[in-house]
Amino acid sequence: MSLEQQLSALELSILPTWVWDHERCRFPWANSKAVALWRASDRAELLSRDLSDLSASTRTRLENYLRAILDGQTVEEDWTLYPRGVPATMTLHGQGVRLDDGRTGILFQALPRQAGIDDSMVRGVEAVRHTSVLISLVDGEGHILFHNPAALRATHSATRLDALFPDPGISAAILRVLTGEHVPFSAEIPVGPPDDERLHLVEARATTDPVTGGRAVLVQQLDLTAQRKAEVEVEAQRRLIDELNRSLALVEQQRQQIVTLSAPILEVWEGTLAVPLIGLIDAARGDELAERLLPAISQRTAAKVILDLTGAEALDLEGAAALERLSRAVTLLGARPVLTGVRPEVARALIDAGIHAEGFVILRSLRQGLEACRAPAPAPSRARARP
Repeated sequence: MSLEQQLSALELSILPTWVWDHERCRFPWANSKAVALWRASDRAELLSRDLSDLSASTRTRLENYLRAILDGQTVEEDWTLYPRGVPATMTLHGQGVRLDDGRTGILFQALPRQAGIDDSMVRGVEAVRHTSVLISLVDGEGHILFHNPAALRATHSATRLDALFPDPGISAAILRVLTGEHVPFSAEIPVGPPDDERLHLVEARATTDPVTGGRAVLVQQLDLTAQRKAEVEVEAQRRLIDELNRSLALVEQQRQQIVTLSAPILEVWEGTLAVPLIGLIDAARGDELAERLLPAISQRTAAKVILDLTGAEALDLEGAAALERLSRAVTLLGARPVLTGVRPEVARALIDAGIHAEGFVILRSLRQGLEACRAPAPAPSRARARP
């Protein structure tokens, strides 16, 4: 017997009635009342609709309905449908029906919303159904009375509390909220198999089953796995940044030591300082040397400063200008700059930069510079007395 023949008597039902094919996410059959409920232009238009964009919570509820029906059960639950975007709250009764290809579909009959149901209750029910928080209601014996769709997906429709938390200590602690103290339970608990373990914040508090009036426990689970993983990654990045900062500080310290060693300030004898310059001379290095050399000139009352360029690299315009600034700063402090170790390419760089020898002495070698600085200054000439 075809589906149309099976359900022909329901065509005249005053209740909207339709068949849901969960595998294909379509309506293979609907009566005229269902066509009107779903705001379809006609039956063909309703049966042609593709409803595969179901929300995760709706898909989970329907999958659990189908499992229950395959076990020979019927289902009954309040729903808020959204035909053409218009909300309609009703109670759906579902049972199994054989489709034309032999698979099992769900035959739904819709009862209108009962009078007196508060709007806030309807909204609250929808919120619980669509939240990502796992919500379960458990009786005093540990039997699951209710799962919201998020809990159904995560727990695979577990029927007992100890199936959610295999550790008997945790299940017992949750049920203890029903004792006289009424102290809520809260803990972060690993859940799931070892190869897919997740961390849940589990909270449980005593409440009343609104159906039987008996004592029950409301259990809520919030998945903290992503949050804790992010926190671990942030902490690892913080440690890495700290390590990088320490490394950079060490590198800077070593750089300063290398700079100092590449231009040491030597007091060759009283009143004379010698600074052998090694490597590249640029503006930054000239400024760094000035910060060390100028105070040393004042502290040691130096009258002569030998700047030895024997180990310096070939100067460019920037290096030559830096050397000139340093030499002029030495002169302003009352000391005489002496350049030694000036090779031909260094001399050309000084000339190209427009630097001339006025104000300081230029000698070929450090030895000549030392000899020149050590030689006593010539005595001032005296005018001859007239006879």
